[in-house]
Amino acid sequence: MSLPAFDPLGLIGVLNEHGVRFVVIGGIAAGVQGVVWATTDLDICHGRTRKDYDALAEALVDLQARPAGVPVDVTVKLDPPALRRGDWWSFATRLGKLDCLGEPAPGIDYEFLAPRSRHIEGSHTYRVATLADIIAMKEEASRAKDRAHLELLRAAERLAGGSNPKPRR
Repeated sequence: MSLPAFDPLGLIGVLNEHGVRFVVIGGIAAGVQGVVWATTDLDICHGRTRKDYDALAEALVDLQARPAGVPVDVTVKLDPPALRRGDWWSFATRLGKLDCLGEPAPGIDYEFLAPRSRHIEGSHTYRVATLADIIAMKEEASRAKDRAHLELLRAAERLAGGSNPKPRR
C-alpha cells in the first residue's frame, strides 16, 4: 500500500473546517519562518477543552485517521474520551502524517503558545509557534534530530532580532 501524498495545507484546512484550536509546531512552523528542513508530518499543539476534543475527533474522522503503526486489522476508536487519555498522538491520514500534542514540553501547551504565536494568512489562516517556543520544545525533546535543528533555529532567531522572549514555564 502506498503512502498518501503529504499535504500540510490540506491537513490545516480540515482542522480549520472542524473548528480545531491549534498552533502549528515543529518543522512546518519553522519553515514558514524561514528555517527549512525536510519534514514529512504536520505537528500541532491542540487545545484540550471538551469542545477541543470534540472538534479534533470530528476532524480525525474526516481525515480517515488511524494511529500510526497500528495494524490495519486493529480498530482504534478515536472519540473524545480516547483522545483525552493520550497527550501525544501520531496519525496516518488521507493527507499524510499528523502529530497531535497536548503538551509538547512541560508547561508549553495551547493556552501558553496561542497568545504568543504568529498568524499566517494565505489559502488557510493558522497559528505557528514562535522561533523561541520551537527552540524551547526542541531543547526539551533533546533528540538527535532536534539538536541538529537547534543551530538553524537559533541563527534565524538572532537574524530576526529575537523578537519573542524565552518561554517562562
